[in-house]
Amino acid sequence: MHLTTLPEDVIFQVFLHLDADDILSIRQTCKWLAAATRDRAVWHYALSKYSKRSALPVPSIKQYDLLGLSGAEMERLTRRTLAFWSNWQSPQPKAHQEIWIRPGDHGPNARNLSVIFLPHLPAHVLTLTLLDTSSRSRRFLFELWHVAGLSATCVDRMPIQALTSYAVNTITDSPTIFTITRRDPQTEQSITEAYRINTHGPSTSIHVQLAKQFPGYPKTVGLHGPWLMATDAHKHIRMFDVDEGRLRYTLNAPTTLSNPALVSASQELQCLDTVVWGDFVLSFCKQYIVLYHVPSATARDAATSLDSLGDAPRVDAAASYKWRWRIDTVTAMPRRENHIPSATNVQSLTAPPLIDILVRFDTWFPWPVNLLHHFALVPNPDYRPDTLRLSDPATLPYLFSPADGPITVHSIPSPLRIFTPSDVILGPYGTALWLDASTDTTTPSQAGDHGQRIAGMVLSRIPLPARRVLPGDGPQDDHVSPGLAGLHLEGAERVEREDSSTTAGAVPYWPDVSVFHIQDREERWNRLAVDEEGGRIAIGHTDGTVKVCSYVPSAL
Repeated sequence: MHLTTLPEDVIFQVFLHLDADDILSIRQTCKWLAAATRDRAVWHYALSKYSKRSALPVPSIKQYDLLGLSGAEMERLTRRTLAFWSNWQSPQPKAHQEIWIRPGDHGPNARNLSVIFLPHLPAHVLTLTLLDTSSRSRRFLFELWHVAGLSATCVDRMPIQALTSYAVNTITDSPTIFTITRRDPQTEQSITEAYRINTHGPSTSIHVQLAKQFPGYPKTVGLHGPWLMATDAHKHIRMFDVDEGRLRYTLNAPTTLSNPALVSASQELQCLDTVVWGDFVLSFCKQYIVLYHVPSATARDAATSLDSLGDAPRVDAAASYKWRWRIDTVTAMPRRENHIPSATNVQSLTAPPLIDILVRFDTWFPWPVNLLHHFALVPNPDYRPDTLRLSDPATLPYLFSPADGPITVHSIPSPLRIFTPSDVILGPYGTALWLDASTDTTTPSQAGDHGQRIAGMVLSRIPLPARRVLPGDGPQDDHVSPGLAGLHLEGAERVEREDSSTTAGAVPYWPDVSVFHIQDREERWNRLAVDEEGGRIAIGHTDGTVKVCSYVPSAL
């Protein structure tokens, strides 16, 4: 029987088992099959299949109406997505476009302090520049940039004095986009301001609006939806509702020392990052992970709310985990599922997500350890909200037993050099990006004499260990592992790599480090940002400028 004599539904079933390159090869055989390969359903299924196999999102998917795309448009989107995924994970990703941002009032003392892609506004970057270091009330400049065209456009700017900290919201549907905390020059008190962004009209009409102003604390450590996390002098976390501008809870630092008075002097409980999931807060400290449970929405509304920095309901830790060594740098991110939106793709609202943790441990020397450690905080598979009892650790979503702390997934050589800037960031889909001094390709575990490297890896593509190993129960190396070690058993599931040139020949592999940029002599990079949904990274420079690089092909 000739292939062309088969019913169309049978032909489509055959296409479901083929990769993109196979479908394109079949197109070259005859006109009848060529027409069949252009059917919209063929490429919609192909895109859905690849999305389930890939940890990365379809670039700029929010701007498409998938149900309204034609067959040709769906094919172009699928091929463009595969090209982006392959480029993003290649040994040396190629930037298809580079845009430079040059802040206003750019003087000789200007320095970039931060660059962040706003998850709420596609193709928008928030930059923070230090303009002047000569006075106690140093001058800073926040600027909002649109970076979707051939050049960057500044859509709003906001000068600030005496800035102490800031935070960008991790929740995309929250009205508050970011907060800043500054010192009032008259009272010397900390003032926190919550900002929203008016998005009515074209991109050039976007501007920042002050929504709330309230007394705060100098150091903020996270903004998640309505919750702003700030730390006080005693290492407690102050939890503010930024929508109302009120202090809601105080999350008590665990009393781990024999003398509670020493807690405020201890650096072990200094909070570096936070994650909020439902009614739970995870605090990632210098040497601890602490889990808190805050009252539900109903109880929260009934709780005492204060407009000042007076007392607030106090919450003790529900569980904690102690690292073996102190941490220099840590970033934690709940892993976001990647799928093509459809009526059947509904993410669970009750199942806690796995949390990726990227850690660089501290040392007694003036520089931290020359390794990045990837840990995974695996949720409790038996967690059920209706059976939660804080007195029973087995009912908690995380840290539900001493053996269920973060597990070591793998370690990455990332050497640093004293006085050379470094940075580590982690995207919600698992892309890790770091800035180090590994410029000598012959010895990647040692810092080069000069220069810098921007490297990355998609951590969510790496399979988790098949089982946990408690310290002392496994190989000799596990006795000194920085966390609970894991064994990758023979036959453990590996990930598959989609190569745009040979998508049909997907083979299991462990992802290699991707080198996005390298400079052999200069040391001008100091900050990084990643936009996985837009396929971009941003590189802050010591002179205040920022370069935005896009890795998505403009067309095929």
